[in-house]
Amino acid sequence: MSKSGNYFYKYFTINQNLFNSLINNELHFSNPKNFNDPFDSLPRFKLCTDINKLENFYLFIQANINQKIDILKSLKEFEKKKLDFEHLLEVYLKVLEKFDESYYNEIGDFEHRLIEIFTFYNNIEYFQTAYKLNNTELQTKMYFDYTFLYVDIHKYGITCGSQTETCPVMWGHYGNNHAGICLKFEFYNSKNEQDICFSKDEKLEIVEVEYTNSPLDIFSYNKDELENLIFKILQTKCEKWAYEKEIRLINYSQGFLKINNKSIKQIIFGCKTTPKDRYSLCKLLACLGYRDYEMKIARIQPDSYELTIETMRLEHLAGSGVLIEELNVKKPF
Repeated sequence: MSKSGNYFYKYFTINQNLFNSLINNELHFSNPKNFNDPFDSLPRFKLCTDINKLENFYLFIQANINQKIDILKSLKEFEKKKLDFEHLLEVYLKVLEKFDESYYNEIGDFEHRLIEIFTFYNNIEYFQTAYKLNNTELQTKMYFDYTFLYVDIHKYGITCGSQTETCPVMWGHYGNNHAGICLKFEFYNSKNEQDICFSKDEKLEIVEVEYTNSPLDIFSYNKDELENLIFKILQTKCEKWAYEKEIRLINYSQGFLKINNKSIKQIIFGCKTTPKDRYSLCKLLACLGYRDYEMKIARIQPDSYELTIETMRLEHLAGSGVLIEELNVKKPF
């Protein structure tokens, strides 16, 4: 897994979600399947014409799901649902003589998905028939089943940031059309210890996103490679997104995680933020006891299409009704 540097920039709209994040010292770690890129955490795979490789992949998933047999048998209505899926497979593979996403994409229930996978991968005739009917759809199903068992089932959560604070497109997409802010987080302290989490027991996987248009040759991977492919899947995106220079923090659960607010080293205001918004946010941070951060502002340049980041000055708060004493920070300007 690729490692990042010691910081990342995260863009926000100035709204209640940002206030909650600052007040509660937390970041939200989302299910990557809910991101705006439909290929996120589902990098494309290379179609395979070698039935032996496909059968080996089938047997690999079979071994994985069979390791969970005690969990499966404890599920409500396991035997009944297994019979239901056997009947459904008979209908698709032998009566309708087709095999496509209308079958496997409609199983939304987590427990039912496990039972369906168990059913499909414990009868080699299903594989053989599906291969003859629609080899492409068979490969798609097996890939989806693999990601379900190795990624989805673990419910990894991701929060995204960037290595850059000056990309106008990033400000436009994630910083509320330049009217939001950007926070600079540092990951490690002076002892090179990961220090971004509030709890010392919490550790995050911190990775740089890899951008590529090359599909994974997943059906050629050996057992060890398949067992250790999780983070490559979570950190791979199409090259079209390369401008984001994305850094990902990966948590072993989804939802909110308490962070160490001392890891916030800069507050960067968008070039379209209002003096009132700047002052209100500075005052909120002061009231919350935030220290040791720099206040910056993004500025449009007259001779280029890039932004520069400047130290914020008193003039950037003009007209906000500012009282410097209320900001409770050392030499902010």
